[in-house]
Amino acid sequence: MYRIDPKLDPAACNALTQTASGLLVPGTEVTGIAPGTAVGTSRSVDVDVTAPAAGACPETWTVGARLTPVFGTVNAGTADLRTSAMGQQVPLPNSQVVLPEPGVYRLTAHVFGLATWNFNGRHIASINALWINTATNAFVPGSPRKVLLHDEPGTVNPETGLKSIGGNAVCEGYVTITAPTTYEVRGLRATGDGNTLANANLQHYLSSTTNQQGILWQKVSD
Repeated sequence: MYRIDPKLDPAACNALTQTASGLLVPGTEVTGIAPGTAVGTSRSVDVDVTAPAAGACPETWTVGARLTPVFGTVNAGTADLRTSAMGQQVPLPNSQVVLPEPGVYRLTAHVFGLATWNFNGRHIASINALWINTATNAFVPGSPRKVLLHDEPGTVNPETGLKSIGGNAVCEGYVTITAPTTYEVRGLRATGDGNTLANANLQHYLSSTTNQQGILWQKVSD
């Protein structure tokens, strides 16, 4: 009877070991991970794993991945710009969005502006809108938009009553963040002539154009 002792390669990468009860080869179990970096919290991919049936030979593990970027929408209100100073930024109510994790995001705001007046005389009415980082007060590059610009060259017939003009715009931009960050939409008005009567009577409003999907955000890249 011959006894042959196994010769194990001492390399650190060798998973085969000699134990008191015999040779041991550690098993491998594959698990999926939720969104994160390789194993953290800033990825936009879920990794799913299906284990093989008990006793299967060979053991086949099925691994898949799902793209799962975060996104959202909010229902914004109407900003009353009537008493704001020329060029003063006024937040659009309920337009704030909190981007929850590091990555690149696309911000979109569908907005509608309205200017009304009831006086005679020339005036120029305009409304701008833009995305703002609420922590730094910096605007999102590419997002400022002219919502409306109206030049009234002459007098308005007082017998026709209140006059109004409206306009739509889409404010969009991409931002890259490293931590949860809040953004909001702001509007600002202007009159081109500086006339006291115009400033007192020319009324501006800015609102989301649709109640359900006016303000949207979506993560587009890690």
